[in-house]
Amino acid sequence: MKKISHIVSCVIAICLFFALYVFLFDLACIGRISKFNHIWTGGCPFDIDGAYLNCMASYDIVSIVIILCMLCLLLFYLFKTYRKWVLLIPICGFLLFSLSVITFWGLV
Repeated sequence: MKKISHIVSCVIAICLFFALYVFLFDLACIGRISKFNHIWTGGCPFDIDGAYLNCMASYDIVSIVIILCMLCLLLFYLFKTYRKWVLLIPICGFLLFSLSVITFWGLV
């Protein structure tokens, strides 16, 4: 049972790193054309020029902080078991992010 919980924790950590990269990429796109698809319309109902982008950036930053807190706890838990193999988790999350970006842009 403990081995299954470690595997599930690794999968969750990879998914959290994927989400971290997504939010960092989203934060990097603030003010560009890709940010005007109005995902946060319900959460950011501002019509002032910079207020809408500041609101979206605030959501991104809060999400990044929450994900980093969860990753700290999860990686501390996994480090006791896997030691140096924990370093592969961010790489796997980045590979998952890269595959999703490549697939989204139709490069596959």
